[in-house]
Amino acid sequence: HEVLEGPARQAAERLVELLGEALEIAGSGCAPGGPPAPPGLAGDRFLVRPTMLRLVPVVVRTVRRELRRDSPVFRHAVRLAAVATLGYLIASRLPLGHGYWAPIASVMVMRPDFHRTYARAVARLAGTLAGVALATGVVRALGPDAHVSGALAVASAGLSYTLDRTGYAYTQCFTAAYVVFLLGMGGQAWEQTVPERVVLTLLGGALAMLAYVVFPAWETPRLPGRLADWLAATGRYAAAVLRDYAEPSREHHAEMRRALLASREARAAWQEAYDRARQEPVRPRGLTSREAQEAQEALKGFGRAAMLMESHVPRTGSRPVPEAERFAEALETDTAKAAVAVREHRNPDWGRVEEALHAWEDAAGGKGSPVVRREAELQKRALEDLATAVSRTPLERDVGSAREEQRVRATVAAEGNGSGPEHQGARHR
Repeated sequence: HEVLEGPARQAAERLVELLGEALEIAGSGCAPGGPPAPPGLAGDRFLVRPTMLRLVPVVVRTVRRELRRDSPVFRHAVRLAAVATLGYLIASRLPLGHGYWAPIASVMVMRPDFHRTYARAVARLAGTLAGVALATGVVRALGPDAHVSGALAVASAGLSYTLDRTGYAYTQCFTAAYVVFLLGMGGQAWEQTVPERVVLTLLGGALAMLAYVVFPAWETPRLPGRLADWLAATGRYAAAVLRDYAEPSREHHAEMRRALLASREARAAWQEAYDRARQEPVRPRGLTSREAQEAQEALKGFGRAAMLMESHVPRTGSRPVPEAERFAEALETDTAKAAVAVREHRNPDWGRVEEALHAWEDAAGGKGSPVVRREAELQKRALEDLATAVSRTPLERDVGSAREEQRVRATVAAEGNGSGPEHQGARHR
Protein backbone atom coordinates (compact mmCIF):
# COMPACT_ATOMS: atom_id res chain seq x y z
CA HIS A 1 0.00 0.00 0.00
CA GLU A 2 2.95 2.37 0.47
CA VAL A 3 4.47 1.59 -2.92
CA LEU A 4 1.52 1.00 -5.27
CA GLU A 5 -1.42 3.25 -5.93
CA GLY A 6 -4.11 3.73 -8.55
CA PRO A 7 -4.44 1.11 -11.32
CA ALA A 8 -1.19 -0.60 -10.31
CA ARG A 9 -2.47 -1.19 -6.78
CA GLN A 10 -5.78 -2.48 -8.13
CA ALA A 11 -3.99 -4.93 -10.41
CA ALA A 12 -1.84 -6.13 -7.50
CA GLU A 13 -4.91 -6.71 -5.34
CA ARG A 14 -6.52 -8.71 -8.15
CA LEU A 15 -3.34 -10.78 -8.49
CA VAL A 16 -3.39 -11.53 -4.76
CA GLU A 17 -7.01 -12.71 -5.03
CA LEU A 18 -6.24 -15.02 -7.94
CA LEU A 19 -3.21 -16.47 -6.18
CA GLY A 20 -5.35 -17.11 -3.13
CA GLU A 21 -7.89 -18.99 -5.24
CA ALA A 22 -5.14 -21.04 -6.88
CA LEU A 23 -3.66 -21.93 -3.49
CA GLU A 24 -7.06 -22.98 -2.20
CA ILE A 25 -7.70 -25.24 -5.19
CA ALA A 26 -4.20 -26.70 -5.10
CA GLY A 27 -4.64 -27.48 -1.42
CA SER A 28 -8.00 -29.13 -2.10
CA GLY A 29 -9.79 -26.69 0.12
CA CYS A 30 -7.51 -27.22 3.12
CA ALA A 31 -6.34 -24.29 5.18
CA PRO A 32 -2.59 -23.59 4.78
CA GLY A 33 -0.76 -25.67 7.35
CA GLY A 34 -3.99 -27.15 8.70
CA PRO A 35 -5.30 -30.72 8.74
CA PRO A 36 -6.93 -32.18 5.63
CA ALA A 37 -10.58 -31.41 5.15
CA PRO A 38 -13.00 -34.21 6.08
CA PRO A 39 -14.42 -36.26 3.18
CA GLY A 40 -17.49 -34.73 1.59
CA LEU A 41 -16.49 -31.15 2.41
CA ALA A 42 -14.72 -28.54 0.34
CA GLY A 43 -11.53 -30.55 0.13
CA ASP A 44 -13.25 -33.41 -1.69
CA ARG A 45 -14.90 -31.58 -4.53
CA PHE A 46 -11.74 -31.16 -6.58
CA LEU A 47 -10.87 -34.86 -6.62
CA VAL A 48 -14.19 -36.56 -7.33
CA ARG A 49 -14.16 -38.82 -10.40
CA PRO A 50 -17.53 -38.78 -12.18
CA THR A 51 -19.41 -42.04 -12.46
CA MET A 52 -20.44 -43.63 -15.75
CA LEU A 53 -24.03 -42.46 -15.35
CA ARG A 54 -22.90 -38.86 -14.81
CA LEU A 55 -20.76 -39.04 -17.92
CA VAL A 56 -23.71 -40.03 -20.14
CA PRO A 57 -25.07 -36.44 -20.47
CA VAL A 58 -21.53 -35.23 -21.22
CA VAL A 59 -21.17 -37.80 -23.99
CA VAL A 60 -24.59 -36.93 -25.43
CA ARG A 61 -23.76 -33.21 -25.48
CA THR A 62 -20.40 -33.87 -27.11
CA VAL A 63 -21.89 -36.10 -29.83
CA ARG A 64 -24.66 -33.58 -30.48
CA ARG A 65 -22.15 -30.75 -30.72
CA GLU A 66 -20.02 -32.61 -33.26
CA LEU A 67 -22.95 -33.99 -35.29
CA ARG A 68 -22.65 -31.52 -38.15
CA ARG A 69 -21.18 -31.77 -41.61
CA ASP A 70 -18.38 -29.22 -41.10
CA SER A 71 -17.14 -30.84 -37.88
CA PRO A 72 -13.62 -32.36 -38.27
CA VAL A 73 -14.53 -35.04 -35.72
CA PHE A 74 -17.67 -36.07 -37.64
CA ARG A 75 -15.84 -36.10 -40.97
CA HIS A 76 -13.07 -38.22 -39.48
CA ALA A 77 -15.59 -40.69 -38.04
CA VAL A 78 -17.31 -41.09 -41.42
CA ARG A 79 -13.99 -41.44 -43.21
CA LEU A 80 -12.69 -43.98 -40.70
CA ALA A 81 -15.83 -46.13 -40.84
CA ALA A 82 -15.86 -46.13 -44.65
CA VAL A 83 -12.15 -46.98 -44.98
CA ALA A 84 -12.26 -49.78 -42.40
CA THR A 85 -15.28 -51.39 -44.07
CA LEU A 86 -13.84 -51.05 -47.57
CA GLY A 87 -10.47 -52.40 -46.44
CA TYR A 88 -12.03 -55.51 -44.94
CA LEU A 89 -14.16 -56.17 -48.03
CA ILE A 90 -11.17 -55.86 -50.36
CA ALA A 91 -8.86 -57.95 -48.17
CA SER A 92 -11.44 -60.70 -47.82
CA ARG A 93 -11.55 -61.06 -51.63
CA LEU A 94 -7.79 -61.44 -51.94
CA PRO A 95 -6.18 -64.89 -51.83
CA LEU A 96 -4.49 -64.01 -48.53
CA GLY A 97 -5.14 -64.93 -44.95
CA HIS A 98 -5.58 -62.54 -42.04
CA GLY A 99 -7.63 -60.06 -44.06
CA TYR A 100 -8.35 -58.04 -40.92
CA TRP A 101 -4.79 -56.68 -41.04
CA ALA A 102 -5.79 -54.17 -43.74
CA PRO A 103 -8.58 -52.40 -41.78
CA ILE A 104 -6.44 -52.52 -38.61
CA ALA A 105 -3.63 -50.75 -40.48
CA SER A 106 -6.07 -48.09 -41.71
CA VAL A 107 -7.55 -47.51 -38.26
CA MET A 108 -4.12 -47.26 -36.63
CA VAL A 109 -2.70 -44.70 -39.05
CA MET A 110 -5.75 -42.48 -39.70
CA ARG A 111 -6.00 -39.22 -37.79
CA PRO A 112 -8.29 -36.19 -38.25
CA ASP A 113 -5.51 -34.21 -39.99
CA PHE A 114 -3.60 -35.12 -43.13
CA HIS A 115 -0.07 -34.56 -41.82
CA ARG A 116 -0.27 -37.02 -38.93
CA THR A 117 -2.06 -39.59 -41.11
CA TYR A 118 0.66 -39.34 -43.77
CA ALA A 119 3.46 -39.53 -41.19
CA ARG A 120 1.93 -42.55 -39.43
CA ALA A 121 1.26 -44.33 -42.74
CA VAL A 122 4.89 -43.97 -43.81
CA ALA A 123 6.14 -44.94 -40.35
CA ARG A 124 3.89 -48.01 -40.24
CA LEU A 125 4.99 -49.24 -43.66
CA ALA A 126 8.68 -48.62 -42.94
CA GLY A 127 8.43 -50.22 -39.50
CA THR A 128 6.57 -53.23 -40.88
CA LEU A 129 9.17 -53.79 -43.59
CA ALA A 130 12.01 -53.53 -41.08
CA GLY A 131 10.22 -55.79 -38.58
CA VAL A 132 9.40 -58.58 -41.01
CA ALA A 133 12.93 -58.40 -42.44
CA LEU A 134 14.40 -58.70 -38.94
CA ALA A 135 12.09 -61.56 -37.96
CA THR A 136 12.67 -63.35 -41.26
CA GLY A 137 16.42 -63.15 -40.80
CA VAL A 138 16.17 -64.57 -37.28
CA VAL A 139 13.87 -67.41 -38.40
CA ARG A 140 16.07 -68.39 -41.32
CA ALA A 141 19.23 -68.23 -39.23
CA LEU A 142 17.98 -70.05 -36.13
CA GLY A 143 15.06 -72.16 -37.34
CA PRO A 144 13.43 -71.84 -33.88
CA ASP A 145 10.88 -74.27 -32.52
CA ALA A 146 7.63 -73.27 -30.81
CA HIS A 147 9.28 -72.50 -27.45
CA VAL A 148 12.00 -70.29 -28.92
CA SER A 149 9.46 -68.55 -31.16
CA GLY A 150 7.32 -67.85 -28.09
CA ALA A 151 10.29 -66.36 -26.25
CA LEU A 152 11.15 -64.19 -29.25
CA ALA A 153 7.50 -63.07 -29.50
CA VAL A 154 7.50 -62.05 -25.83
CA ALA A 155 10.78 -60.15 -26.28
CA SER A 156 9.43 -58.37 -29.38
CA ALA A 157 6.23 -57.39 -27.56
CA GLY A 158 8.26 -56.02 -24.64
CA LEU A 159 10.45 -53.95 -26.96
CA SER A 160 7.34 -52.67 -28.76
CA TYR A 161 5.91 -51.32 -25.50
CA THR A 162 9.30 -50.04 -24.32
CA LEU A 163 9.83 -47.99 -27.48
CA ASP A 164 6.23 -46.73 -27.61
CA ARG A 165 7.26 -43.11 -26.91
CA THR A 166 10.38 -43.25 -29.06
CA GLY A 167 8.63 -43.32 -32.40
CA TYR A 168 5.79 -45.03 -34.23
CA ALA A 169 8.16 -46.69 -36.72
CA TYR A 170 10.15 -48.40 -33.93
CA THR A 171 6.97 -49.67 -32.31
CA GLN A 172 5.70 -51.09 -35.59
CA CYS A 173 9.04 -52.74 -36.30
CA PHE A 174 8.85 -54.94 -33.20
CA THR A 175 5.09 -55.38 -33.53
CA ALA A 176 5.59 -56.88 -36.98
CA ALA A 177 8.36 -59.12 -35.64
CA TYR A 178 6.05 -60.16 -32.79
CA VAL A 179 3.35 -61.20 -35.28
CA VAL A 180 5.80 -63.25 -37.35
CA PHE A 181 7.15 -65.09 -34.26
CA LEU A 182 3.65 -65.60 -32.84
CA LEU A 183 2.33 -67.16 -36.04
CA GLY A 184 5.49 -69.24 -36.19
CA MET A 185 4.44 -70.85 -32.92
CA GLY A 186 1.32 -72.08 -34.68
CA GLY A 187 3.31 -73.81 -37.41
CA GLN A 188 3.05 -71.16 -40.14
CA ALA A 189 6.28 -70.54 -42.04
CA TRP A 190 7.61 -67.08 -42.64
CA GLU A 191 6.88 -67.44 -46.39
CA GLN A 192 3.17 -67.49 -45.50
CA THR A 193 3.08 -64.57 -43.06
CA VAL A 194 5.61 -62.03 -44.33
CA PRO A 195 4.07 -61.33 -47.79
CA GLU A 196 0.59 -61.12 -46.27
CA ARG A 197 1.71 -58.70 -43.61
CA VAL A 198 3.46 -56.40 -46.09
CA VAL A 199 0.71 -56.45 -48.72
CA LEU A 200 -2.16 -55.88 -46.29
CA THR A 201 -0.30 -53.12 -44.44
CA LEU A 202 0.36 -51.42 -47.76
CA LEU A 203 -3.31 -51.80 -48.70
CA GLY A 204 -4.53 -50.30 -45.42
CA GLY A 205 -2.14 -47.35 -45.64
CA ALA A 206 -3.06 -46.69 -49.28
CA LEU A 207 -6.78 -46.67 -48.45
CA ALA A 208 -6.15 -44.27 -45.57
CA MET A 209 -4.33 -41.84 -47.87
CA LEU A 210 -6.90 -42.26 -50.65
CA ALA A 211 -9.63 -41.29 -48.21
CA TYR A 212 -8.20 -37.77 -48.02
CA VAL A 213 -8.48 -37.45 -51.79
CA VAL A 214 -12.10 -38.61 -51.94
CA PHE A 215 -13.26 -37.01 -48.70
CA PRO A 216 -10.74 -34.31 -47.73
CA ALA A 217 -10.69 -32.46 -44.43
CA TRP A 218 -8.28 -29.63 -45.18
CA GLU A 219 -8.02 -26.88 -42.59
CA THR A 220 -6.41 -24.39 -44.99
CA PRO A 221 -9.67 -23.27 -46.65
CA ARG A 222 -11.30 -22.88 -43.22
CA LEU A 223 -8.64 -20.57 -41.80
CA PRO A 224 -10.56 -17.35 -42.62
CA GLY A 225 -13.61 -18.69 -40.79
CA ARG A 226 -11.56 -19.66 -37.73
CA LEU A 227 -9.90 -16.25 -37.74
CA ALA A 228 -13.29 -14.55 -38.03
CA ASP A 229 -14.67 -16.52 -35.08
CA TRP A 230 -11.64 -15.57 -32.96
CA LEU A 231 -11.97 -11.92 -33.95
CA ALA A 232 -15.68 -11.76 -33.11
CA ALA A 233 -15.19 -13.55 -29.77
CA THR A 234 -12.31 -11.29 -28.77
CA GLY A 235 -14.33 -8.24 -29.79
CA ARG A 236 -17.20 -9.33 -27.53
CA TYR A 237 -14.74 -9.85 -24.68
CA ALA A 238 -13.17 -6.42 -25.14
CA ALA A 239 -16.62 -4.83 -25.30
CA ALA A 240 -17.66 -6.64 -22.10
CA VAL A 241 -14.58 -5.26 -20.32
CA LEU A 242 -15.41 -1.73 -21.46
CA ARG A 243 -19.02 -2.07 -20.30
CA ASP A 244 -17.69 -2.99 -16.88
CA TYR A 245 -15.93 0.37 -16.89
CA ALA A 246 -19.07 2.17 -18.01
CA GLU A 247 -21.19 0.58 -15.28
CA PRO A 248 -19.31 -1.56 -12.73
CA SER A 249 -21.64 -4.31 -11.50
CA ARG A 250 -21.69 -8.02 -10.72
CA GLU A 251 -23.67 -8.75 -13.88
CA HIS A 252 -21.04 -7.09 -16.05
CA HIS A 253 -18.29 -8.94 -14.17
CA ALA A 254 -19.99 -12.27 -14.92
CA GLU A 255 -20.55 -11.34 -18.57
CA MET A 256 -16.89 -10.40 -18.88
CA ARG A 257 -15.75 -13.79 -17.56
CA ARG A 258 -18.06 -15.66 -19.95
CA ALA A 259 -16.78 -13.62 -22.87
CA LEU A 260 -13.20 -14.33 -21.82
CA LEU A 261 -13.80 -18.09 -21.82
CA ALA A 262 -15.48 -17.90 -25.23
CA SER A 263 -12.51 -15.93 -26.56
CA ARG A 264 -10.05 -18.50 -25.27
CA GLU A 265 -12.05 -21.31 -26.85
CA ALA A 266 -12.09 -19.53 -30.22
CA ARG A 267 -8.36 -18.88 -29.98
CA ALA A 268 -7.68 -22.55 -29.23
CA ALA A 269 -9.78 -23.57 -32.26
CA TRP A 270 -7.81 -21.15 -34.46
CA GLN A 271 -4.45 -22.37 -33.13
CA GLU A 272 -5.33 -26.00 -33.76
CA ALA A 273 -6.53 -25.25 -37.30
CA TYR A 274 -3.50 -23.05 -38.02
CA ASP A 275 -1.03 -25.71 -36.85
CA ARG A 276 -2.72 -28.31 -39.04
CA ALA A 277 -2.90 -26.02 -42.06
CA ARG A 278 0.85 -25.35 -41.92
CA GLN A 279 1.47 -29.07 -42.54
CA GLU A 280 -1.02 -29.54 -45.39
CA PRO A 281 0.04 -29.82 -49.06
CA VAL A 282 -2.68 -27.39 -50.13
CA ARG A 283 -2.38 -23.99 -51.74
CA PRO A 284 -3.53 -21.14 -49.48
CA ARG A 285 -7.11 -20.04 -50.04
CA GLY A 286 -8.16 -16.69 -48.63
CA LEU A 287 -5.17 -16.35 -46.30
CA THR A 288 -1.54 -16.87 -47.19
CA SER A 289 0.86 -18.21 -44.61
CA ARG A 290 2.34 -14.76 -44.02
CA GLU A 291 -1.07 -13.13 -43.70
CA ALA A 292 -2.22 -15.78 -41.24
CA GLN A 293 0.91 -15.28 -39.11
CA GLU A 294 0.56 -11.50 -39.09
CA ALA A 295 -3.18 -11.69 -38.37
CA GLN A 296 -2.52 -14.07 -35.49
CA GLU A 297 0.01 -11.69 -33.93
CA ALA A 298 -2.38 -8.76 -34.35
CA LEU A 299 -5.25 -10.59 -32.67
CA LYS A 300 -2.98 -11.71 -29.87
CA GLY A 301 -2.11 -8.06 -29.31
CA PHE A 302 -5.80 -7.15 -29.33
CA GLY A 303 -6.51 -9.82 -26.70
CA ARG A 304 -3.56 -8.71 -24.57
CA ALA A 305 -4.81 -5.13 -24.62
CA ALA A 306 -8.26 -6.30 -23.48
CA MET A 307 -6.74 -8.38 -20.68
CA LEU A 308 -4.60 -5.41 -19.62
CA MET A 309 -7.75 -3.32 -19.45
CA GLU A 310 -9.47 -6.05 -17.45
CA SER A 311 -6.74 -5.89 -14.82
CA HIS A 312 -7.79 -2.28 -14.11
CA VAL A 313 -11.54 -2.89 -14.04
CA PRO A 314 -13.10 -0.84 -11.19
CA ARG A 315 -14.86 -2.60 -8.37
CA THR A 316 -18.62 -2.75 -8.04
CA GLY A 317 -19.97 0.63 -7.02
CA SER A 318 -16.96 2.61 -8.28
CA ARG A 319 -17.29 5.75 -10.35
CA PRO A 320 -18.39 4.80 -13.89
CA VAL A 321 -16.71 5.83 -17.13
CA PRO A 322 -19.66 6.68 -19.42
CA GLU A 323 -17.46 7.23 -22.49
CA ALA A 324 -16.48 3.56 -22.40
CA GLU A 325 -20.03 2.46 -23.30
CA ARG A 326 -19.97 4.14 -26.70
CA PHE A 327 -16.53 2.75 -27.46
CA ALA A 328 -17.73 -0.72 -26.42
CA GLU A 329 -20.70 -0.54 -28.80
CA ALA A 330 -18.48 0.61 -31.65
CA LEU A 331 -15.90 -2.06 -30.92
CA GLU A 332 -18.42 -4.90 -30.81
CA THR A 333 -20.19 -3.70 -33.96
CA ASP A 334 -17.01 -3.22 -35.98
CA THR A 335 -15.46 -6.53 -34.93
CA ALA A 336 -18.67 -8.40 -35.78
CA LYS A 337 -18.79 -6.79 -39.23
CA ALA A 338 -15.06 -7.33 -39.68
CA ALA A 339 -15.51 -11.01 -38.90
CA VAL A 340 -18.02 -11.26 -41.75
CA ALA A 341 -15.61 -9.35 -44.01
CA VAL A 342 -12.70 -11.68 -43.19
CA ARG A 343 -14.90 -14.73 -43.80
CA GLU A 344 -15.92 -13.29 -47.20
CA HIS A 345 -12.34 -12.25 -48.10
CA ARG A 346 -13.01 -8.52 -47.82
CA ASN A 347 -11.07 -5.85 -45.97
CA PRO A 348 -12.31 -4.91 -42.47
CA ASP A 349 -13.23 -1.35 -41.58
CA TRP A 350 -12.79 0.31 -38.18
CA GLY A 351 -14.62 3.59 -38.85
CA ARG A 352 -16.90 3.42 -35.80
CA VAL A 353 -14.00 2.54 -33.51
CA GLU A 354 -11.99 5.55 -34.68
CA GLU A 355 -14.96 7.90 -34.33
CA ALA A 356 -15.78 6.60 -30.84
CA LEU A 357 -12.17 6.96 -29.72
CA HIS A 358 -11.92 10.53 -31.05
CA ALA A 359 -15.21 11.39 -29.35
CA TRP A 360 -13.90 9.89 -26.11
CA GLU A 361 -10.74 11.99 -26.27
CA ASP A 362 -12.71 15.16 -27.06
CA ALA A 363 -15.21 14.50 -24.27
CA ALA A 364 -12.47 13.76 -21.74
CA GLY A 365 -10.52 16.92 -22.51
CA GLY A 366 -7.59 15.78 -20.38
CA LYS A 367 -9.88 14.65 -17.57
CA GLY A 368 -10.60 11.16 -16.32
CA SER A 369 -8.26 8.19 -16.31
CA PRO A 370 -5.63 8.35 -19.09
CA VAL A 371 -4.86 4.66 -18.51
CA VAL A 372 -8.22 3.52 -19.89
CA ARG A 373 -7.94 5.68 -23.01
CA ARG A 374 -4.39 4.54 -23.57
CA GLU A 375 -5.46 0.89 -23.47
CA ALA A 376 -8.32 1.68 -25.86
CA GLU A 377 -5.72 3.11 -28.24
CA LEU A 378 -3.74 -0.12 -27.97
CA GLN A 379 -6.83 -2.05 -29.02
CA LYS A 380 -7.39 0.21 -32.02
CA ARG A 381 -3.76 -0.18 -33.11
CA ALA A 382 -4.02 -3.96 -32.89
CA LEU A 383 -7.14 -3.85 -35.08
CA GLU A 384 -5.31 -1.67 -37.60
CA ASP A 385 -2.49 -4.22 -37.68
CA LEU A 386 -5.08 -6.92 -38.36
CA ALA A 387 -6.54 -4.92 -41.25
CA THR A 388 -3.06 -4.49 -42.68
CA ALA A 389 -2.34 -8.20 -42.35
CA VAL A 390 -5.46 -9.40 -44.21
CA SER A 391 -5.31 -6.82 -47.02
CA ARG A 392 -6.15 -8.45 -50.31
CA THR A 393 -3.42 -6.94 -52.52
CA PRO A 394 0.21 -5.88 -52.05
CA LEU A 395 -0.84 -2.29 -52.88
CA GLU A 396 -3.33 -2.27 -50.00
CA ARG A 397 -0.69 -3.66 -47.66
CA ASP A 398 1.70 -0.88 -48.71
CA VAL A 399 -1.00 1.73 -48.14
CA GLY A 400 -1.69 0.29 -44.69
CA SER A 401 1.99 0.40 -43.82
CA ALA A 402 2.21 4.02 -45.01
CA ARG A 403 -0.79 4.97 -42.87
CA GLU A 404 0.76 3.26 -39.86
CA GLU A 405 4.04 5.14 -40.40
CA GLN A 406 2.15 8.41 -40.76
CA ARG A 407 0.19 7.73 -37.58
CA VAL A 408 3.37 6.97 -35.65
CA ARG A 409 4.97 10.18 -36.85
CA ALA A 410 1.88 12.17 -35.88
CA THR A 411 1.89 10.58 -32.41
CA VAL A 412 5.57 11.37 -31.91
CA ALA A 413 5.03 14.96 -33.04
CA ALA A 414 2.02 15.35 -30.74
CA GLU A 415 3.96 14.01 -27.77
CA GLY A 416 6.85 16.33 -28.60
CA ASN A 417 4.46 19.27 -28.55
CA GLY A 418 2.94 18.15 -25.26
CA SER A 419 -0.50 17.56 -26.76
CA GLY A 420 -0.62 13.77 -26.57
CA PRO A 421 -2.93 11.94 -24.18
CA GLU A 422 -0.06 11.10 -21.84
CA HIS A 423 0.96 14.77 -21.53
CA GLN A 424 -2.64 15.80 -21.04
CA GLY A 425 -2.98 13.27 -18.22
CA ALA A 426 0.31 14.50 -16.70
CA ARG A 427 -0.89 18.14 -16.75
CA HIS A 428 -4.18 17.04 -15.19
CA ARG A 429 -2.36 15.20 -12.39
